[in-house]
Amino acid sequence: MKKSTLSRAGIFSLVGLSFALALGCDKKEDEHHEESAASDAGARKVSDEPDLDKAVASVAAAKGAPNGASGPDGPPPNGIFAPGGADKALAKGAPAIFTLGSDGSEPRVQLGPVPKAGAKHSGTIEVASQSGEQGAIPVSFAVTIEVQKPKPDSDAGASPIQAVVKVTGATINAPGVPPEIAASVSKLKGSHVDFQLSPDGAGSNFHYEVAKGVDPGLTSSVQSLSDNLMLLVLPFPSKPVGVGAYWMVTTRDVVNGIDVVTYRLVKVEKVEGNAATLSVNTKRYAASSAFDIEGLPPGVPHSMSEFQGGCQGNLVVNAGDWFAKSGELDSMLAAALGAADPKTKQRPMVQLQGRAVVNF
Repeated sequence: MKKSTLSRAGIFSLVGLSFALALGCDKKEDEHHEESAASDAGARKVSDEPDLDKAVASVAAAKGAPNGASGPDGPPPNGIFAPGGADKALAKGAPAIFTLGSDGSEPRVQLGPVPKAGAKHSGTIEVASQSGEQGAIPVSFAVTIEVQKPKPDSDAGASPIQAVVKVTGATINAPGVPPEIAASVSKLKGSHVDFQLSPDGAGSNFHYEVAKGVDPGLTSSVQSLSDNLMLLVLPFPSKPVGVGAYWMVTTRDVVNGIDVVTYRLVKVEKVEGNAATLSVNTKRYAASSAFDIEGLPPGVPHSMSEFQGGCQGNLVVNAGDWFAKSGELDSMLAAALGAADPKTKQRPMVQLQGRAVVNF
C-alpha cells in the first residue's frame, strides 16, 4: 500500500502537472496582488508584444468587431468571450484562418509543404509544467511523427491528412529520480497523439490516448505533450519567406480541457543557409467561462471570471520541411475562478506555466 501511494501521489507531485490553487492573502495589498496575478502572469510575456496585439485586433476587425477587443465578437479584456462570441471568431471544427502579412526580404526559403503519406520524423519533445511554487520536472518523450496513408475507400484529395505522434520512450530528465518513478514514467511508451493536417499545414482535432497500465498521475504529461503539439504544428506560406516575413494563424483548440480561440503571430527572425529561425507569439481566449477540468478540489468554482493564456518562443525549421528541427516554447495559463467573496474580496486563482523543448 505504501508503495502504491508513492507511485500515485509522488509522481503527480513530482511531474508537476496539476493546477495549484491560491486562495488569497490576509492583507488587502497582497490580496490585490494575487487577484491580478492571473492577468499579469499571462500578459507579462504576451500582451506586451504590440505586433501581436495589433494582429489579433486586425483579425477580430475583419470578423466584424471594431477595434478588435471592444466589440462583442472580438477578444474581450477579461480573456473570456461573451456567449456566441468565440463561434463568430472561429467556429468549432472550422479550418484555421491563415493570413500572410509579408514574405520578407532576400534570401528566402520555402518552408513546408505538408508531408506525403508515409513520411516520418523522429526526435524528442521535452515538456515540463509548473503550478504555483511547485518546481517543474521535465518529462522527455522520444517520439515518431507519422503521416498516415489514406484509407482505400476515401477520396485522398478531399479527406483531411491524418497524422500520429507515437511515444517510443519516456524519461524524467532530472538527477536523482527514484527507480520506481523512473519505471512508472517509462510505461508512457505506447501513448500517442492523433491529429489532422490541412493542406497548408495547420493542425486540428488533436486527441491523445495514454498507454495501458500508466499511473493515473502521469496522464497529464501526455495531455501536456498534446497541448504543446498544437503550438508546434504550424502552417506555412505557399511562397518562400525571408527575414521580416510574418503571418497570423487563428485556430480553435482545447487546452488543458478549456475551449479556446488561439491567435499565433509567426515571424521569420533569421535565415541561415536552408534554415529559418521563427519567433512564435501566442494569445488565447476562453470560449466561455466554464472551468470543468479534472482534479479540482471540492468547493472550487467551476466558472472563470478572468482568463489569460499565452506562449512565446523560437523554432528552427529547415527549408522544405514541415516540422521544427529544434526550438523552445514557454507557455502560461492563468485564471480567476468565480466571483470575489463579498467580505474578503478574495477569489481562487489557478496558474500553470509550461515549457517545451524540441530536438529532431
